[in-house]
Amino acid sequence: MADFRHETGRLWLRDWRDGDCDDFHRVCGDPRVMATLGPVMSRGETAKLIADLQDRAARFGHTFWALERKSDGRVIGFTGLVRGNIAQIEGELEIGWRLAADCWGQGYAREAAEASLDWAKANRSGEPVVAITARANARSRALMERLGMTRRPERDFDHPRVPEGDPLRPHVLYAIDPGARR
Repeated sequence: MADFRHETGRLWLRDWRDGDCDDFHRVCGDPRVMATLGPVMSRGETAKLIADLQDRAARFGHTFWALERKSDGRVIGFTGLVRGNIAQIEGELEIGWRLAADCWGQGYAREAAEASLDWAKANRSGEPVVAITARANARSRALMERLGMTRRPERDFDHPRVPEGDPLRPHVLYAIDPGARR
């Protein structure tokens, strides 16, 4: 399979490389970023996550791709599509993003998410895309709505990998048909 590389106005969505761990660990090791996603990750956990994302790309042809800023080559997070791997969304096409805190509010997540939905429309025609996040994650929920995703409250759930009593356990689900987008 050829290496994935997709260009937007300011970004590259691309396959993960061996040298990406330091930049991505600055994202995953930042308490501000992880406040609505889960515990801060060690460098080893970040490396393991990258390996998992590389494996998903090899198996499915898509993943949460590295998000590289064109202006300086820095990996500022990830955006893309994976197959859901928890019971509530098992096998479904899931869109997700994680972005460095100093890059918030600049439209990068939306730019990359729209490119990911365009990829789904072109490569997974007719397949709906879901997004999940902690109920308290207002920033991600707002992006889901800006992308044209629809909240599906009947599919909200308690995340099985988040401990009971943790405020991040209650999750919401949004969905979209990429083919119906403009």
